[in-house]
Amino acid sequence: MNLSTLNVFRVATVKMGWLSERQGVLAQNIANADTPDYRAKDLKAPSFSKTMSNGNHNVKMVQTAKGHMIGLENTMNSRLIKERDKDVYEVSPNDNAVIMEEQLIKISESSMNFKLASSIYSKNLSMFKMALNGTGR
Repeated sequence: MNLSTLNVFRVATVKMGWLSERQGVLAQNIANADTPDYRAKDLKAPSFSKTMSNGNHNVKMVQTAKGHMIGLENTMNSRLIKERDKDVYEVSPNDNAVIMEEQLIKISESSMNFKLASSIYSKNLSMFKMALNGTGR
């Protein structure tokens, strides 16, 4: 039985994947906190209804040449959101708009949401195992 065909597993998997990618973007923001003219970035949140209607149309990563790796910018450009100037309320003297406290809050939220999604995934998996094994309470 392929668990990815079941909606609860598909939604949890998509959410965990998005949260993992978001952690990378937020870490990149923190790494560039002193870079002149850098604007913080974030990812567009996945749409629950779009995830449910898409089915299983995952695009697999392919290595085109030995030693080539796709960087963070290339893999997520379509979902990357750059903060607009009107969204920025604090800018450093070198025109950097990364607010460390804001990034740390986003990282904390992502971590909590990842734990929640993985807990939902594992609880549903254990319910399936219990049903298949015939073990009760």
